[in-house]
Amino acid sequence: MTAVSAIDVVKRFGRYPALNHVTVEVKSGEFLALLGPSGSGKTTLLRLFAGLDFPDSGTITFDGEDVSARPVRERGVGFVFQNYALFKHMTVAQNIAFGLRVKPWRQRPRRREIASRVEELLDLVQLPGYGKRYPAQLSGGQRQRVALARALAVQPKLLLLDEPFGALDAKVRKDLRRWLREIHDETGITSIFVTHDQDEALEIADRVVVMSSGRIEQIDEPATVYNRPTSAFVADFLGDANRLTAAIEGGRVRLGPLLLDNAAGAQPDGEAVAYVRSHEVAVAEGEEGIAVRVDHVLDAGPALRIDATVLTTGEAIELRLVSGQPVAAGTELRLRPTLVRAYPVRS
Repeated sequence: MTAVSAIDVVKRFGRYPALNHVTVEVKSGEFLALLGPSGSGKTTLLRLFAGLDFPDSGTITFDGEDVSARPVRERGVGFVFQNYALFKHMTVAQNIAFGLRVKPWRQRPRRREIASRVEELLDLVQLPGYGKRYPAQLSGGQRQRVALARALAVQPKLLLLDEPFGALDAKVRKDLRRWLREIHDETGITSIFVTHDQDEALEIADRVVVMSSGRIEQIDEPATVYNRPTSAFVADFLGDANRLTAAIEGGRVRLGPLLLDNAAGAQPDGEAVAYVRSHEVAVAEGEEGIAVRVDHVLDAGPALRIDATVLTTGEAIELRLVSGQPVAAGTELRLRPTLVRAYPVRS
């Protein structure tokens, strides 16, 4: 197992700063997720760890050793891509064995050892007996399992995964991300996983790095990132949050007629943006609350999904209420958020 780090790393493409003084440490044996929207710098950072690109300044280290200028072939990394990158003319077994067969002959295992390693990996990725098939004979999820087995075949120090489930449908993605976590726990390899899907990151990672515009917004365990976002960007990016005009007064949040505790912690007084997740709202029957007009109701399973408009500000708000409540389009409701996170408006 290998501890890796990026220390004050800068990477530009022309005038565009893809990474702007980024520092992150990945613990030995950790499963770290790099999470953010397109253009946030997460894939660029992954490529710097791999040796597919090099920093303009700053340092990449493996177990404290500077590998910033070391090419990919000398770093001992395994890489899993979104598009599988399997050789179509090779069987599953030949694909998995490829990295072992192209090693210098002094380092290359014997054929019997390679065959044994391939069988072990097929069992590990739950594809026993698939060695003689070709990629075209596999489903998308099976191909991604083969791609992972190929990355693991060379016994890498570090496993890097770049949106590995991006080309798969939602059901397969959900099954594979749980399976991937099990594989990680079994192998113990330090792993870095790039995704824009917050559910994936929160479900399988030990820690999550939230990135935006080439910078790190927050690094924390999944529950902390979700429940205690340290910036407006993180609060907005995670959890389907509604943005509402607010003010911070004495450490509390003024939201319409309500004065509420601020789950974002201590913030300076003044104009603010409040983030309220769609499920963290209750109907304030007979109580003071935020007046809204119901615009649309979708009865979807255990919860009603409601699109509404705040009457005093005209702001749109999305709600999720327990199914069965008597709510219809055109009616008015009074709402009381059960949890609010507010951040000052930046001047």
